[in-house]
Amino acid sequence: MLKRSLILLAITLCIPLSALAESLRVSATWLNEHLSKDKLVIIDTRNPEDFEMSHIPGAVNLPDKLTYLNKQENGLIAEPNTIEPLFREKGLDHDSFAVIYDDGKMIDAARVFWTLEVYGIQEVRVLDGGFTEWSEKGFKVSDQAIQVKPSKYVTRVNHRRIASKLSTRLASMNPRQSVIDARSSKAYRGEVSTAKRYGHIPSAVNISVHEHFNTKANNANYLLSLEALKNLYSDVPKSEKVVLYCEVGRVSTTNYLVLRELGYDVANYDASWREWANDFNLPIEK
Repeated sequence: MLKRSLILLAITLCIPLSALAESLRVSATWLNEHLSKDKLVIIDTRNPEDFEMSHIPGAVNLPDKLTYLNKQENGLIAEPNTIEPLFREKGLDHDSFAVIYDDGKMIDAARVFWTLEVYGIQEVRVLDGGFTEWSEKGFKVSDQAIQVKPSKYVTRVNHRRIASKLSTRLASMNPRQSVIDARSSKAYRGEVSTAKRYGHIPSAVNISVHEHFNTKANNANYLLSLEALKNLYSDVPKSEKVVLYCEVGRVSTTNYLVLRELGYDVANYDASWREWANDFNLPIEK
């Protein structure tokens, strides 16, 4: 297996270090009105059984578990030799306009969003409220898989969007960088842990994934307004590089999505706490 550091440095997609704040979520109404949009690829991240039962017309199935090297063991992102044929099969290319949805919880869709950005897909959005919102609006659904024209996607890695143990360690010691822990406050304080040690990465601040949502009566999650999200991150300087982590680089991708909306230069540490806390050579705080 190729070392991740070599992969990320060898094949690099150069982009600006920051971007203007822009909404990276779309509504069900918007998507319904743009189903014929040029280069549109709709990605359903649910399991194949749910997809086959009912999905948004024209969607392709890309379950979130395919974005992991081995989801049973850790949160490491799938490697280029897995991603390239997968993206080709789903019709994804660098100029695609991808809209991603899950069951409505937003977290799996955010993980796939991050993966697409790491691998160089430039225009990516998430459906706010997911399939739950789509169904509640009464828009058409389908149980038929479409014939996908394979793309000619060639792997490019945007290494600025992914953090390693080393880069996270450096960020934790750099006063001009911010480290954010997306886990629960109990995990951050060291009361619970899925690893051998308890606590958090030194200098990390805690902004839990659940603080980003307005959960409605249909049990779907909807991101807060951009203004509310700006207030949530008002103490995080926009001039600083931000590194995110959680247990296994999953829920922290929601923070990643939000910070991308707000125009931050942000990376997700996919191995996250599971790797950090099990390495006794690394410091922790409680």
